Amino acid sequence: MHFRGEEKTVDAMALFLEEPDRALRQEAWERIAARRLQDVDKVEEIFERLLDLRTRIARNAGFEDYRDYAFRRLGRFDYSAADCLEFHASIERTVVPALKHLQARRSEQLGLFPLRPWDGAVDPLGRPPLRPFKNVAGLVAGSQRVFDQLDSGLGAGFQLMQDQRLLDLANREGKAPGGFQTALREARLPFIFMNAVGQQRDVETILHEAGHAFHTLAARERDLDAYRSAPIEFCEVASMSMELLGNEFIEEFYSPAEARRARRKHLEGIVRILTWVPVVDAFQHWVYTHPGHSRTERSAEWIRLLDRFGDVDWSGLEEQRAASWHRVLHLFVVPFYFVEYGIAQLGALQVWANSKRDKAGAMSDYKAALALGGSRPLPELFAAAGCRFRFDQATIAPLVEMLEAELRLLGHSQ
Repeated sequence: MHFRGEEKTVDAMALFLEEPDRALRQEAWERIAARRLQDVDKVEEIFERLLDLRTRIARNAGFEDYRDYAFRRLGRFDYSAADCLEFHASIERTVVPALKHLQARRSEQLGLFPLRPWDGAVDPLGRPPLRPFKNVAGLVAGSQRVFDQLDSGLGAGFQLMQDQRLLDLANREGKAPGGFQTALREARLPFIFMNAVGQQRDVETILHEAGHAFHTLAARERDLDAYRSAPIEFCEVASMSMELLGNEFIEEFYSPAEARRARRKHLEGIVRILTWVPVVDAFQHWVYTHPGHSRTERSAEWIRLLDRFGDVDWSGLEEQRAASWHRVLHLFVVPFYFVEYGIAQLGALQVWANSKRDKAGAMSDYKAALALGGSRPLPELFAAAGCRFRFDQATIAPLVEMLEAELRLLGHSQ
């Protein structure tokens, strides 16, 4: 898109949302939103065609609705739709209050009442955005040092990826957005794709995708191809745990003060993602169990869920808010694939909690669980990593308490 005399990708536009100049942040956010609004009718039409097609597929296969079909298709044998609804309710009771506390703190620090959609990424104390590296070479070198300190085997795995040219990390015009790790199945090697532009988020992304890569390397000797990959709920434990474990050595990118700031930003992001996942997941449950609903009803349900899980103030931006689900690619291309992130985050937080008590033991369990690949059901994979496969309030509440305690410590260092 064109912004202030230059062509920018959406990824590059995200840099402006970190700027202390609020007018600049708002201008950038509104430019992105305006571009999305140009395609509202087209996007709604595409989604409605998908709804119709998916409903017909489900009924042709003998299912009452697409949700039941999707759970069977995704191989969700270890948890049910009812478990997902319990997860939503547990998050509402335990994590939403933590999110609201963070929002109130941010609002007070910024002196902005209420917070608006463009106020979430900026540093609340008005400091310049974190810039962890100048170029991709700096990102790679810093990441290598992190992994070398964390575990020699992980460091060797990342070095192998460099030697084999298995990293495509730089953002460039025309490149597909986002980031992912994929396995080169015949070679049994991982490949990481992302769009680094020099943000703290890029460091989180390389740690995340490297966790997936280490999973691929750990399970590569499994005889059965199907066992060389795990259910996505545990694949994301591998990646999200690596974000938390790697953050111990984030000084490879920052000064000590900047590192504390980066850690706080990351942990706040975990609180946000835990409240975002149930919004998207509950929306899908509603959409596919309410056949024949109208666009107006669909938008109203989306807004109700945003309110339920602690959104900021969108006054005057009702059209943008009603269509904000359009940016969730999963809703269009991989229906019902989203709750996995929340389930896995609970596992990753447990790995991190174990590491605080016993670093060597937690790393040993983590690597052993990765090496199992997909040869065990989800509860056993979680157990191998030292985690409980549960979504209830009793499991989640202590993890939230740990997050809040860590955030208080980091807050005192600001």
